[in-house]
Amino acid sequence: MKGTVEHDGAWTEEYEEEHSETYTDSEGHSHTRTWTTTEHEHHSENWSALLNYGSISEERDISAQLFNEIVKNFGGVIEDGGTQSCSHFGGHYDGGDNNIYIGNNKTGYIYPTTTTKRFENRVKAAPTVFSFVKVPTNVPVYLWPENPDWMHSDRLLGASKINPREWDLMNTRLGAKKKVNVILVGFNSADPMLGKWQQAKWIGGRKNDLVLCYGMSGTNVAWTYSFGWTEKELCKRNLETILLTNPIDDSIIPLIEKEIIANYTIKDWSSFDYISISPPTWAYVVLIFVMIVTQAGFYFWANANEFDKN
Repeated sequence: MKGTVEHDGAWTEEYEEEHSETYTDSEGHSHTRTWTTTEHEHHSENWSALLNYGSISEERDISAQLFNEIVKNFGGVIEDGGTQSCSHFGGHYDGGDNNIYIGNNKTGYIYPTTTTKRFENRVKAAPTVFSFVKVPTNVPVYLWPENPDWMHSDRLLGASKINPREWDLMNTRLGAKKKVNVILVGFNSADPMLGKWQQAKWIGGRKNDLVLCYGMSGTNVAWTYSFGWTEKELCKRNLETILLTNPIDDSIIPLIEKEIIANYTIKDWSSFDYISISPPTWAYVVLIFVMIVTQAGFYFWANANEFDKN
């Protein structure tokens, strides 16, 4: 996590709210009267983490316990963010704690965090030479890791001796340098086709995915397969060799990181702009149905309403 944590104390806001109403007097004339009331709104204390992913920033609510833990790892310094000068709806501070307490990172301690962004995948939307076959239901492949917990990723699939935090720290470093999301997928099977089936299941992976697959036969790595959208195929072949010739534990992380830094280049997705996307058949059916219903409805209303030429 590259950012800060904040604690906003509980405070009360005072603001003025205008009201108006229209009424008719005894002579049938309409009048509007306005008045102002003083209102108060209580804001409960809250704790939040401000995350920074380069050009992307996010704010996440956290607990008081996590706030204190992060501040401790950041150096134990809580700074006064200043008086609560901003207010809601033109209001003003009227009581409570008017300070914002900020924990800045003084130690360089890293909290790996995740975020998910959408991208356009023409390869998925249109049949091309890059299309993948449908995976049979009896093939034991994994769903793409959605990372439901923003502080813990699911990038390690299958049993391995790798520490999830160390893997996430590697992704934190590589994400900043190479714009890559490295996922490790382990299978307890000697069937090398599982790597290809996993690639088909994920339609080649997301935009910045680099997926490293391996299969075990007893205590030995039987096969390896890497896939992802990259301009450098050599990097994937080298990573397969690293997985095949080294223990799958924390000691392999520096080897993987070094290879990716040296040889990985993310795919230029503008090279797929030539792929045209045709609407599916159901879209034409829905369009025709909607046109029939709306035109018929308007025709009925136009002939049955109470208005005439006069």
